Amino acid sequence: MSTLLAFQLRRVGRNRQFLFFTVLLPALFTVFFTEVFGAQAGTGSAYQEYATGSMVAMMAYGGMGAALGATIRISFDRASGWLRQLRVTPVPASSVVAVDVLVGVLLVLPGLVVVALVGRFVNGVQLALPTWVALVAVLWLGSGAFVALGLLIGHALEEKAAGAAIGVVGTVLAALGGLWVPVELFPGGLRVLAHVLPSYWYAELGRDVVALGAPAPGTVLAVAAFAVAAAVLTAAVVRRRPSPAVAGRAG
Repeated sequence: MSTLLAFQLRRVGRNRQFLFFTVLLPALFTVFFTEVFGAQAGTGSAYQEYATGSMVAMMAYGGMGAALGATIRISFDRASGWLRQLRVTPVPASSVVAVDVLVGVLLVLPGLVVVALVGRFVNGVQLALPTWVALVAVLWLGSGAFVALGLLIGHALEEKAAGAAIGVVGTVLAALGGLWVPVELFPGGLRVLAHVLPSYWYAELGRDVVALGAPAPGTVLAVAAFAVAAAVLTAAVVRRRPSPAVAGRAG
């Protein structure tokens, strides 16, 4: 299992587009939004509130994007026959699934850390050390919901459709979930919609940590419910749609 995990981590981690969109872009957005709109928020505590909120939103954006992006390879593996080849190796099916989940979760962490560092040392966000640690940890764990969503898309759709779906789903969840523009600025209907999206509740995990020191039970329940629903749907899709018998290995 460790060999397969290392292989899959190297495979996704060396993808420059993945690193750009999940690490560099959220960090750049953090600086951009804070520089452009932070001054309008005011100074002192008002600036801190805006800069912190922007940073948390971009951490959530990067975490969601990394979780979805790291699992898109599932559709390529299924189409190429790589998953079918793994079935005839000594690697148990449960280990293959565990590796898929671990790859998605582990590759979320670099983006979260980089955006947090940018928030602290570029934008001047001030938080106590335990809050920093809790913020990164909670968003890291919460990203499992989007790993489950990525696995669902990867198993349900063909490779080209899965790639397009990941892009569309990520963009819609970011835009309507309040990761680019605060939900408070949305008109009434969109504000209601935002509150049913997992991206909103994922970012709310981080906002709760900043404001309360820990996520509120309702926030945790919302993210967990989405994760369970996506996982159950993924299991159903996998049972009904076996991998094609095509020889080859995904690159």
